[in-house]
Amino acid sequence: MEEWQNEIAAAFKDLTALFDEFGRELTEFVEEVTTEAQEILTLQWDELKEVLTEFWQEIELDFEEPSATIWDIPISTKPVADPATHPACVGCINYNGTVYGGNMLVCGIYPYGCGSDTCADWEGENDLN
Repeated sequence: MEEWQNEIAAAFKDLTALFDEFGRELTEFVEEVTTEAQEILTLQWDELKEVLTEFWQEIELDFEEPSATIWDIPISTKPVADPATHPACVGCINYNGTVYGGNMLVCGIYPYGCGSDTCADWEGENDLN
């Protein structure tokens, strides 16, 4: 090999060694940062658990048994059809009765209602098999 080729090969060898050393140092740095971050997060989690445990214990002591009358209130989660507006929908399981963007969806079959006092698609809860 000629001398200039030897010089280029030596330069690449030195450059490779430099990159290897940089890679080792970067790996060590990342491992140190990861270890420190994990220690910090573990300490913070332990502190957070302690604070939450104390908070929960304080709250638990302040709770009182609810009176029976609070639980006796009937809660309806499904809208009920108005007999004056949609008489065919009263008691139908398909009735939606929810307003979306200013428009009420009566049901999926008849979005604006069936338009009469009876509905051919009316289904009660007991009609399901």
